[in-house]
Amino acid sequence: MKYRLMVLLVALTGAAAALPSWWGTRGLNRVVDARTVGAGKFNIGLFTHLGISGDERTAVINNTQTEITNTEYDGTGYIVTGFGLGRSFELGISVNYLVNQMKRASESAEISGDWEGDDGFSEATASLKWNFNPSSNSVWFGIMPWVSFAIHDGGYSSCVVNGDGWDGIWVADECMYELRRPMINAGSLSYGANLLTTFNLNPAALHVNLGYHKFNQSFEYTDLRYDINHQVTATEAVDMEVEDAVLYAGGGIEYPIGQTTLFVEAEWRHFLDRNFDNGDGEDYDDMIQIAPGIRFNNDGLAIDVTGSFALSDFSPDWSDMGHGLYQAGGSPTVEDRANRAPFPRGYFPQMGVGIGLSYTGTFRNPPAEIGGRIYDSETGEALSGTVSASRDGVDPVNTAQNGTYAMEAPKGRITLTGSAEGYLPVSETVDLASGGTYQVDFPLSRIETSGVVSGTVTDVATGLPLDALVSSGSIRAETGPDGTYSIELPSGNRNLTASASAYGSESAVVAVPAGGTAVHDFQLGLVVDFDKVYFDLDSSVLRRDAKGALDEIAAFLLANPGVSVTITGNTCDLGAEDYNQALAERRAEAVRSYLISKGVSQSRLQTVSYGESRPAAPNTDEEHRALNRRAEFVILGR
Repeated sequence: MKYRLMVLLVALTGAAAALPSWWGTRGLNRVVDARTVGAGKFNIGLFTHLGISGDERTAVINNTQTEITNTEYDGTGYIVTGFGLGRSFELGISVNYLVNQMKRASESAEISGDWEGDDGFSEATASLKWNFNPSSNSVWFGIMPWVSFAIHDGGYSSCVVNGDGWDGIWVADECMYELRRPMINAGSLSYGANLLTTFNLNPAALHVNLGYHKFNQSFEYTDLRYDINHQVTATEAVDMEVEDAVLYAGGGIEYPIGQTTLFVEAEWRHFLDRNFDNGDGEDYDDMIQIAPGIRFNNDGLAIDVTGSFALSDFSPDWSDMGHGLYQAGGSPTVEDRANRAPFPRGYFPQMGVGIGLSYTGTFRNPPAEIGGRIYDSETGEALSGTVSASRDGVDPVNTAQNGTYAMEAPKGRITLTGSAEGYLPVSETVDLASGGTYQVDFPLSRIETSGVVSGTVTDVATGLPLDALVSSGSIRAETGPDGTYSIELPSGNRNLTASASAYGSESAVVAVPAGGTAVHDFQLGLVVDFDKVYFDLDSSVLRRDAKGALDEIAAFLLANPGVSVTITGNTCDLGAEDYNQALAERRAEAVRSYLISKGVSQSRLQTVSYGESRPAAPNTDEEHRALNRRAEFVILGR
């Protein structure tokens, strides 16, 4: 049997990387992992991020234009959850809450109030991730469509409103569009899709996201033109919608160190429908930021600490809905105002800090994930074949062009069989744990000529059928409910072995006819849990400690006259094979003679010499070899 943990991203990446992003699906914070959280698993998380930006603005104070620097604090909370829908699908849900506060510069008593802002639930986003893994565990690809709905209930407007009187920039009840994030939400309905790629750099992982996003913001307000005394001199009703198509690129790399993961993310957004040309070479239709972070993870519970730094500039003049043009006496068109509309979800803040708390758990026993490949055992060439399972409810799967396959199965023992046309099938038995990941490969040998061996495996004492495994090298077959088996083997003399749990094994050389069928039945005896009898090196003399165990065995046999046993003699691997065969026979005979001397009928005692062919432990050192110098007992009848 061959099974090994499938590059679990070396246990280092696994635990931290399976936690949620701000989307609710598996990822870092902003950037999404192409892998899913896993079948039967879920994520929950609470993330917060506070952006801090100091922006210069021109204020009119005491009828004089003055350059001041206000500080904008925009805080966002993300309540997220994600669910693994099978091994290739994941559903993510995120609900956002926004708090936006501006701290006014203290330039004059004419500026009313120190703080202005708004808060409220912003948007609810649902995303569905689908992924596939074409090259074992080196790269994953995926796609994640998403849709967002505005859930803000902020009264008559979803913008941040100046609630006080004149503050040098805004009059009372005016939307403060010149903020970096003046809108509580990004419009009534937004949607898009991201293409996802994750590379296993072992132990690091690299994530790349490319997307196309669509936003639709509605604006209904009255633009005001006022004089130096802050008196309104003209008004213009504005009722319009602004559509924005956005190209998105995000990347992140994570590097685990024990239960800590270091990561850094980068984001770029390009607004396709904006024409930001200031005439001085400055464009404001792109946003770029980087965000380093550290994740502390323990048994699925994680704490994230992050920072962010904007690499792109922000100009309030290009986020005022055309008010600057109107205030200067112009008549801005719908296109002018749309070109100067606030960016959906705002500009990146100059800097920011964030804290996140998340957890990954299981809401049901998830299936195990099994993958591997079928290939020619001689050439290594990938084969197009099928992997089938011995368990009901686990459907066979076909391999991809590169010979790889992937399947799921419930926990427990399962026998998998890989087959391909023109090749002998190979079976592997695996003990699966819920949510485990296993790799099982099938190196197949080309069929030259073959035949079939069939028969039964039964209890030697009762004749009842046994649940047994019949094997010849790597070729295996399981018995049916009636104890029958059928196994296809290359023609010629083949060594066939039958074994069953709690029973001994039996081997036989069977002549397999090319194109025909040979019949061979096996009868297995129940292995008695007697103490083993051990011998010194190169000795068949019973040790003193062995005689005590044999006295107990003799008493058992005398008390149960219907029981017959086979005594098996065994050796370690020191010495020639022929010599060890004879030594094992002498050991079995020594045990038999002792039991006869205690009154056990010799007709109830048989001996078999296995020599060095059946070690109880690897012959790697003296301690293990001592365990192989032994005699054991197998029940033949009772």
